[in-house]
Amino acid sequence: MSLPPGVTADRVEEIDVGLSGARVARLYVSGRAVAVFKAAGTDRPDLVSELAATERRLRRLVGTPLPVPRLLDSGEWRGERWLTMEHRPGRAAHEPGHERSALIAALARALRELHATSLSGPPFPLGPDVLLERARERVASGLVDRSWRAAGHRPREGGNAAGALRGLAERLSRTEVSGPVLLHGDYCLPNVLVDDDGRWSLIDLGRMGVGDRHLDLVDMTGSMLSDLNPSFGPRDAEAFLDAYGRDRIDPERVELYRELDAFFWPV
Repeated sequence: MSLPPGVTADRVEEIDVGLSGARVARLYVSGRAVAVFKAAGTDRPDLVSELAATERRLRRLVGTPLPVPRLLDSGEWRGERWLTMEHRPGRAAHEPGHERSALIAALARALRELHATSLSGPPFPLGPDVLLERARERVASGLVDRSWRAAGHRPREGGNAAGALRGLAERLSRTEVSGPVLLHGDYCLPNVLVDDDGRWSLIDLGRMGVGDRHLDLVDMTGSMLSDLNPSFGPRDAEAFLDAYGRDRIDPERVELYRELDAFFWPV
């Protein structure tokens, strides 16, 4: 893998997870992983936008107590937008080798600490209005109906995605935001690194914003129930909610945000 001038490494390990369609690699110096490199072609504005969003959020997180990657450098080179970030220790939560109860405790602790963190300056809004607008764009493009047909999903309201979204939007309009709190925005198993001592780090922060805590709760429990993570299941999802704190969770809001999440399934 070629790297921009000034980005050096003794060894480059390409990674096939993360931003779909982007170049992602782990960079080693003297046998130690020191950085993560991500790049996307400028002919893919969606991926370039995701990289730019990650850069903005990492800059804003400087000075907070959250264990997140430090932005090292960024730029454009040979028709690509790229950035390098500090490599964080630990293994992704979905990887084998974690003691399950300790892992779930770490995932819940990480989310509570994230939700208790304040950012200086204007927030990155991630409330229901923002999410519903994105969902409307996906419905209008036909992506949602195609993804639902592929999954055999039948909405509980309306015969199609547009009808289902109208009903969901009406119910969300009557529901107060819980918080609002700082959200990861994609709080799934691969985006939390945990080491053998239970220390955690958060990665892939391009969707971070301020909104309802139940969005992150739905993302993590959905990740635990996904076919992509067959070693996890309903017992783990319930244990995670217990560890986060049932007193902070409204089951009706969990259901609302779970329905909203269905509008963002991949095609």
